[in-house]
Amino acid sequence: MDLSHALWIGGGQGSGKTSIAKALARRFDLQLYNVDHRTSVHEARMPRTEFRLLSLDERWLEASPERMVGFFVDTSRHRFRLVLEDLRRLPDSPLAVVEGPQLFPTSVSAVLAAADQALFLVPEPEEQRRRLLDRGPIPGTSDGLRARANATERDLLISARYAREARELRLTWLPVDRPLEEMIELAVTHFEPAIERGPRVVDLPTLRRFENDVLEEQVRLYRASLAPFVVADEPLRFACECDVPGCTAEIELTLAGYQGLSASADRSRLRRPRP
Repeated sequence: MDLSHALWIGGGQGSGKTSIAKALARRFDLQLYNVDHRTSVHEARMPRTEFRLLSLDERWLEASPERMVGFFVDTSRHRFRLVLEDLRRLPDSPLAVVEGPQLFPTSVSAVLAAADQALFLVPEPEEQRRRLLDRGPIPGTSDGLRARANATERDLLISARYAREARELRLTWLPVDRPLEEMIELAVTHFEPAIERGPRVVDLPTLRRFENDVLEEQVRLYRASLAPFVVADEPLRFACECDVPGCTAEIELTLAGYQGLSASADRSRLRRPRP
């Protein structure tokens, strides 16, 4: 499988990989593939693993952090196969920035076109713990705060695994030990050679609309999966669908608001006016 159009950013939860991947995609007008935004779509294509048979309380309250790591590694292995299927269907141009906590170095190394097309982020443990706990309760569990605390300990173990695998495979990894803006520039420096030699044919409005549609589908299916729990329709950040190179603008819309625009076929509200 030719994945020369993929740039990989892996790392544990709270490592800043999503923000860094988005910054790269916006600055260089690249495709953005967020593995977590495919979670609900992938669900129907996943095998019936032990994890899928457990209730939310069994996953997040009754299992030990070590057992949770085992669940995550097993699930990530299956998800990675689905990621590869998705990437094969993406356009060959421009490059796609692929990011997610499921992208372990051992998986990525098996399909990596060149070493400078992968980067792994490993956050400082206490800062990672703080960021993850700040996310608040895990919905759908009987004790959301304790579930978040358990998931956080799991994620600290996953980050340690990332560092170990990257070292063993001699792939580039960065400690997340500085402000986000500086981490973005380090990632730019790492990926710039690959970006320079990659394809650059871009239809920005189509590219960003696809990205927005993926986000809409993920949020819609995720909220439906929580029934009978009802999640408030808080605003989401959708990418600007203009044709201005390097545009970083985002438009806040509720899920219902975005769906209304899509149904009307008038997407002008998703394009910021030119200065």
